Order: sequence, then C-alpha cells, then structure tokens
Amino acid sequence: MLNLIKYEIRGKLLTILGICLTVIIGNLFLMTKVSSGGIGIPLLSTVLGIGALIVISISTLTIMSDYLYDDQGYLLFTLPQSGVSILASRLITAVIQISIVGIVSLAMFCLLDQGRTWNAMLQGATLPEMLYSILMYLWTIVSTLTFIYFCMVIGRIALKGKKIGKIGSFIIFFILSIVRNGLAFLIANFFPQIVQFDSVTTVTMNIGSTLFDVMIFGLLFMATSYLLEHKVDL
Repeated sequence: MLNLIKYEIRGKLLTILGICLTVIIGNLFLMTKVSSGGIGIPLLSTVLGIGALIVISISTLTIMSDYLYDDQGYLLFTLPQSGVSILASRLITAVIQISIVGIVSLAMFCLLDQGRTWNAMLQGATLPEMLYSILMYLWTIVSTLTFIYFCMVIGRIALKGKKIGKIGSFIIFFILSIVRNGLAFLIANFFPQIVQFDSVTTVTMNIGSTLFDVMIFGLLFMATSYLLEHKVDL
C-alpha cells in the first residue's frame, strides 16, 4: 500500500506544486494591494484558497477515474494488492494532497492577514475542540471520497462504456445522496440527542445521524473494496 501511495503522489506532484505556486504567487500579488483593497483583499485570498482546494479535490477524483477507465487500471489491478489496500491508499493520498494545498493556502492567508483571523480563532478554542475540528476535517474528506468512489465503481461495473459510465456514476451519486440525506434526517428526528461545543462558534453533533454516517462509511468502504478486487473487469 505504501508503494501505491508513493506512486500516486509522484504522479500528481507537478499538479500539487502548480496549485501551490499559483496560491503563493496570487497571494503575493494581493499583498501588494493590501493598502488600497480593504476587506476585499482577504476575501480574494479566501476565494483563491477555496478554488485551489476544489482543483486538487477534482484531481483526486481523476485518479480513480483513470484507474477505472484508462490504461493505468490494467497495471494497478494486476498488482498483488487487495481492494482494501487500493481504496485505503487512494484515500490517504487524497488527504495528503488536499492537506498540502490547504496548509499552503491557510499559511498565505495568515501571512496576508497578519495572523489576525487565526489568532482570533485560537483564543476562544480549547484543545478538545481543536482535536474535534481536525477529526471532522479528516472525516469529511475520507467519508465524502469513499461515497463518491463507490458511485464511480458502481457506474463502471453497471455501465461498461466510458462516457456512459461516468454519466451513470453522477446519476447514481445524485440519487444515493438524496436517499442518504433523507435517512440521516429521519434518524436525526427519531434520535434528537446532541453533543454541543461552545467556543468561537457553536458546534452541535447529532448522535444518531453521526452513528448512521459511520455505519454507512464502513459499509461503503467494504463494498467498494470488494468491488474493486472482484468485480471490476478491465
């Protein structure tokens, strides 16, 4: 699995560097306009960072698409790697890639903002809340990508054609998203117990829907791993 992680990071290294350089150069340019731009300059830096995260997130999806539809898949699925290793390496690599771009974007924003926003957030935050924020950050990436990868694999298996498979994956994602969100809403109503954190902002977590999300993640992870290993026919 470590070899897969190194291979994927090496394959997207230029993309990561290009995005990071774009963020750095863009923020350096914005720094020259700070005196005349007012609040619009930090806003532009935020937009630049969000755009960079969107681009690298899309890049993480193209790797799985290449595995499923392009020649890279022939090499990958002939290696002695289990479906769990393939999916886990894909998720770990995505976390690393997104985190690198996110850290660079945040660092440049803090440099432009002279750390005012960052200091304001840290002053009211406690250690448990910071750990919770980190866990939620990791959970959001891993759970979201696992759900998307599951839809991509289902589309690839059910619809053999490249274009049809990709369109079908989007439709499957749309339908399953509605179903999952509807079930989470119902469960949250049946089990309204919540855990609340009060700091800079108030964060609430519904226990029922959280357990549901964890269960769905486990099922999707195992299902996707099994399908990658046994059902994807290249």
